[in-house]
Amino acid sequence: MSTSLPVERMLAPSVETITAAGDALRDAAGDVSAAGRTILETCRKVSGVMKALGLDGPSEASSFGTVSIAIKAVVTSASKYVDAKTGVSLREWADFVGTARTRFDDYLSQLDKVSAIATRYEAADDGALDPEHLRSDRRIIEDAQFQTKMWRPIMSRLPQLSHLVDAIVASKKTPRTEPADEKPGWRGQLTAVIERVKGRVANEHAEILRSLLGPVTDLRHRITTLHRDVEKMSECMFEFEDLLELQRTQLQILLGEIDRRQIEVLSQRITIAVLFPRLKKRLGESRQRADQYQAFLQKLDTARANAGLSEKVYSSLAAEYKAECDAAAASVRSLEAELTGWRSRGRDLLNANQKWLEQEREAVTARETVGQIPADRAREQLAGIARELRRTEAARGLVTEELARAS
Repeated sequence: MSTSLPVERMLAPSVETITAAGDALRDAAGDVSAAGRTILETCRKVSGVMKALGLDGPSEASSFGTVSIAIKAVVTSASKYVDAKTGVSLREWADFVGTARTRFDDYLSQLDKVSAIATRYEAADDGALDPEHLRSDRRIIEDAQFQTKMWRPIMSRLPQLSHLVDAIVASKKTPRTEPADEKPGWRGQLTAVIERVKGRVANEHAEILRSLLGPVTDLRHRITTLHRDVEKMSECMFEFEDLLELQRTQLQILLGEIDRRQIEVLSQRITIAVLFPRLKKRLGESRQRADQYQAFLQKLDTARANAGLSEKVYSSLAAEYKAECDAAAASVRSLEAELTGWRSRGRDLLNANQKWLEQEREAVTARETVGQIPADRAREQLAGIARELRRTEAARGLVTEELARAS
């Protein structure tokens, strides 16, 4: 982004702001994907156990003999426990886990499409804003918004899988049979034979369950972290949804579908949620790179003396490291100059955005009070406003930090 442009020009929806928002979306999509893959692996392990129980596709077990008896015993016991704890049958839970796996695989593909949007604009200029491309990107964004909302009810049910695993673990325990009292004569001998058969069958059942349901032990460990994993993914998804909405609004403005008078408010929100944090991130990376290659140069000088490097190798590496140092230093200077533009109006921008958000919060509450919007929609909008207010405070902290660094 050129530092010669006025701040107002930099804030207006353009290739620069779309690319920046797309870059933030790419990071957010990566966070959602990383958090979700842990949950997906847990679902796959649950599905494997369900398959062993014959509840998710064909079972690996035989339909006859002790295997079938053992599996049926587990399913019966687990079903009662799960019904009591969750109000949902074991069969329905098997269907839910299978659906969650399929939907998440589809969702990951959608995240890849969202991540690709930024790449499309990285080498573009203002003349390359083809309306057809903008419409295509808007559809991708809207599809991602829809799929993200579809995940909400699934996410709310996932932590209850702990009851499912507890039921299966409890069902693995084979009841102990107490030895019968010794009785003389043929009756005693018959009783002893029966007890030996019962014990052998119980041992066979236990061995079968150990082989078929071996993954349960690892699964139970995963379940202990599932609630935390779901909370992490839910938090990532909220941030992702906010960025999706900002990007969609930008595209709509550029397509002339939204009154351009909304640009000022949109610009404030994009600056605080995307542009300023991205600038701070890039500046930190450039400073780190400059320090890294400066350290390489210093270590190279030490190695030259201690390791007896040839002049040719030393000169080649020194030139490479110095070039990287110079490039990183130039990037730092450029980004610091750009940051100066944000500092000059940072506080005013943050104050204006905070005032607008407080007014929006008041308006949403009033709309709910008079019955214009339902309570659940009001809660969703108020939660979004609260997240934006937190981002405003975080941006205020970044501005303060950079001002202190510059002084």
